[in-house]
This record gives sequence, C-alpha cells and structure tokens, in this order.
Amino acid sequence: MRATTYGRVQLTHEEVGYSFEELSQLSWVQGRVASVRPNRFGYDLEIGPYAGTLVVHENLIITIEEMIPGTVDACLSLSSSGRRQSSQAAQPGSTLPPLASVARAFSEMIERELALGPQKQYTATSAYSNRVRGKIHVGETVRNLWSRGRHDLLAIRYRNLTEDTEINRYLLAACIRAEHLLNKHDEERVAVQRCIQMLSGAKMLLEPTLTSPPPNISASLKETLQVARTLIRGVPFNFRNTGNSPFSAWVNIDRIFEEAVRTICRTSIPTDCTVTDGKSQKIPLFHAMEGEPAPVAKRADPDIVIRGATRTGLLDAKYRKSGEKVTEDAIYQLISHAGAFSADAAALVAPALHGPPGIRRLGRISTGCSVDVIAVDPTRADVMSDLIGQWTARLAQ
Repeated sequence: MRATTYGRVQLTHEEVGYSFEELSQLSWVQGRVASVRPNRFGYDLEIGPYAGTLVVHENLIITIEEMIPGTVDACLSLSSSGRRQSSQAAQPGSTLPPLASVARAFSEMIERELALGPQKQYTATSAYSNRVRGKIHVGETVRNLWSRGRHDLLAIRYRNLTEDTEINRYLLAACIRAEHLLNKHDEERVAVQRCIQMLSGAKMLLEPTLTSPPPNISASLKETLQVARTLIRGVPFNFRNTGNSPFSAWVNIDRIFEEAVRTICRTSIPTDCTVTDGKSQKIPLFHAMEGEPAPVAKRADPDIVIRGATRTGLLDAKYRKSGEKVTEDAIYQLISHAGAFSADAAALVAPALHGPPGIRRLGRISTGCSVDVIAVDPTRADVMSDLIGQWTARLAQ
C-alpha cells in the first residue's frame, strides 16, 4: 500500500486485524508519524510530514512516498560538511528512497569523522586496588578498608581514556540503523560496517540519548550528529532482530527541509550577520504595563533569525501540502514573530507547487517590516541557494 507525505489512508478492520488499543502501541503511532482515528469500517490514518515505511504487520506495509520526490536527497546535499552539491533537477525514478538517502548521507559523514579513528575521552574512575594508580583517597581508604582489616588495599581514583563515550554510543546506534536501511546498496553498507567495527569500543544501546554536544566539537561532527538523530528517531527497530523481516522507519521531511534552509542561510549571509534559531533567543510575545497582571508566558520562535549590523530578518520554513499558497495561520504567526523581534524583513520559505520558484512580496506590516514568500524547488539545491541568498543579501542593504 502506498501513500504520500501529509496523505490519508483508510484501512478496514479486516486489513488491520488489531483493536484500536493494539494499533496505538505500534512504534509509528507512538512516534506520531500518523494519527489513527477509528471509524465505522476501520481506521483513518492522517500522515504527518514524514516519508518511509509503516509496518502494521507482515501482510500490511504502508510505503509513504515524498510529496516532492527527491526532496530529502537534495536537502541533505546542502550540508556544508563537504558532500556534493546537487545542480541538476531530479529525474523521475533516479533518486534514492528518502530513508536510503539519509543513511547514505550518514555513511559519507561518519566515514570522514572516523578517518583518524573514534574520539576518546578521559573518564573519572574509582576503585579498590593493591596497586597505586592515580590519586589515593585517604579518607575512604581508612574508613572503608583499613578499618575493616583490609590493609592490602587502597581506595584510588584515576582518569581512564576510553572510546565508550556518549557521542560514540550515539553514532554506533545510528550506524546500526543505517546498515539496515542500506541493505540494497552494497558499497555504502560496507562503509557503514567498517565504521561499526571502528566504534566497537562503545557500548551498544537500543535507544541512546545525547545531551547537548560539547561546544568544542567540530561543525562537521555537529552535522553528523544531527543526521544520526534523524536515523535514531526514525528507525525504532530492535538490534537483536535478525533476518530481513520488515520494520518501520521514517524521516521527518519538514525538519530536513528546515535544516537545509538554515544551512543555506549560514553559507550565504553577509559576513557581518549571524544565524540562530528563534527559540534560543527567548523573546516573549506578550508584555505587561506597570500594575497589570503578568502576561501569558509565550515566546516567539521563528525557525531562523538573521541579525546584521543594523537589520534583522526572520525565516520560517514551511514544507506543507499547500506549497507557496501559505495559510493565513502561517502568515499571522510570522507577523507575530516579526513584531516580537522588531524585524526589518520576514519570509516564509515553501516548496513551489503551483508555479515557478521565486520571491513574492506580500506587503509590509505597520512596523515597516516587509513580508515575503520564497517559493523554492526543494529538489534543486542550487536554485534554493540562489533564491534564499538573494533574499538574505537585502539585509546588508
């Protein structure tokens, strides 16, 4: 069975064979890839901004195709870590499935990251030993050992150099997933298998977590971890599974599209500008006058904030089935963000579904901020870069 991003699927009770409670326990329902609503004859599935494979059981597998085939492959090619730039429009049938595109991109990135071997770090270790290593903890030695007649032991603390780090565990989990997704692409799969061997010093976890990466890691490693996160969130299979049995896996195309727009902004902005996300700025939407009750704690969070020496621009990436015919809700949301940030220019970036790519002016709001819609072809990395670059260049004028 086939569907598309943001599509709808109707299933009968006979096809599914599960109760609503049993269906709700499937990994893709838990991950909110699709919402499930019961009806008289079965279930309605409303698919979100995803592409991939949803397994109900071995006889009912739903393949979610991209709304615009080739989007994932082109958007991933925009990474600044050295992957190829896509300069040609995607030809029908020539692009990889979206999940395989993510896995292939990750295989290229992880190979470069591990070219000099996996990262290592020192970890603090405490032990009781009859050999001196590191520092002796006198108090603990006296209280816990010598007071009990163990004069042959010392409490010691030392730093141990290990490959079993949080980052390596995260990368290993992503490698395992990528290997499964690349089962029909031998060259890339062999490359991932080599990386799995190189990361064998890390513990294999089913669902690894990653706290905020250290600030001193390279930009390329940050990008690799972002793609690894896409794999880990989208492939919830059990590592102990063997064979070629089908498994659910998905990729959030809206998030990949947004990250591609952010990457373009970082590489195309004038040198005196900075690019951040709106949420990290913690700009409130509401304020209160003296003597008034406290306002509702709601913050403006546009996808991208570009700050220049004298001008501020906002971008919201909207990969929706409405395309460049953006909804009023999206426009009003952007206007509220623009007001909170005192922006000089704001734009919605959306796929061009109803006409050629280009920049369309909606107008100016009362503060003087210009509001545009940037319609892009998400399968043409070069065209996306040119249009967004044209818009960001205005911030330096």
